[in-house]
Amino acid sequence: MRWKKAGITVGVFAGVFLIMKYAVPVMLPFLLGGLLALAILPAARWLADRKLCRKLHFTEGGIGAVLILLLSVASILGFMWLLQALSTQIGRLISFYPVIKKEFCQIIGQCCRQVEYTMGIPAQESSQYIYMQLSNLGSSFFDGSQSMEAAVDSMKTCVVVVGGLILCVVSAVLILQEHGDWKAQFASWPVFVKIRNLFRNLKNGIAEYFKAQIKIMGIIILLCIAGLFLLGTSHFLLAGLALGLLDALPVLGTGTFLVPAALVLALRGNAVGAVGCIALYLVTSCVRQFLEPRLIGKKVGVSPLLVLLSVYLGLFLYGGAGFLLGPLSALVIYGILREWNLLDYGKNE
Repeated sequence: MRWKKAGITVGVFAGVFLIMKYAVPVMLPFLLGGLLALAILPAARWLADRKLCRKLHFTEGGIGAVLILLLSVASILGFMWLLQALSTQIGRLISFYPVIKKEFCQIIGQCCRQVEYTMGIPAQESSQYIYMQLSNLGSSFFDGSQSMEAAVDSMKTCVVVVGGLILCVVSAVLILQEHGDWKAQFASWPVFVKIRNLFRNLKNGIAEYFKAQIKIMGIIILLCIAGLFLLGTSHFLLAGLALGLLDALPVLGTGTFLVPAALVLALRGNAVGAVGCIALYLVTSCVRQFLEPRLIGKKVGVSPLLVLLSVYLGLFLYGGAGFLLGPLSALVIYGILREWNLLDYGKNE
């Protein structure tokens, strides 16, 4: 009956929201472990079918465990190399601190003089106020109690992250070793067949979603590079690439840099540069808002309006993670309704 289907549909919406909001963060290491196991499984299966591996009686689970451990070691080494490279760059940046401080003071001085010219506030007083606030900010940042509290919080975060990664690797190894038994045990269940079809469709939808995001990010990067080139920005290639990557991050967007840059340029009297930054921000925002629902909706098979609505509702319901959890929730809900024939309310049970 229609009322029964409507009730089930409401339950599906509520269930998906509760799972995404509360269960996914708790079970995230196991979910990542499952994704890692699924990613490694094809390579492990291919190696297990080789003649040498069959003679040595190497199983998919054992080969997959070795591949996961090798991948983990490679990731740790890569992370250590990245930390070393960052520490080197930070050291170079510290060596240029006097030059950076001088340039920063010049920028503040120009902004304060422009404010004095337009609003009548003395430049010396406004610059002294800014320096005093920066000094107070630095003092509070390096305060003993706050720094100790920040260090404790950072240590707790590191322990949670490292523990979660270890749990992810261990769960991936165990899933690879036991996935055959699970598959044989649940294959005869009708609900398992529907869940397997749901996950297959969900995997394809997620792949198409990320492909669309990569295309959009590439277009935004090209627009940022062209816009910064027209504005006469030095190192426009690197800056445009950084802006495009920033736009792909949840909540942030190109406005995180372009709007403050426009404000600084306006205070320095560079009206053309300020207007250019605002125009570039509006263009990139409009392009993303135009392309995102169309590309994702076309590939995934969902209405572009619903995709756009899922992004905004995801940000509202889940916070910053809603940029991903919103469309993912929409895909899960759509897949469940389609797999259990709940989309057609005209049929009676």
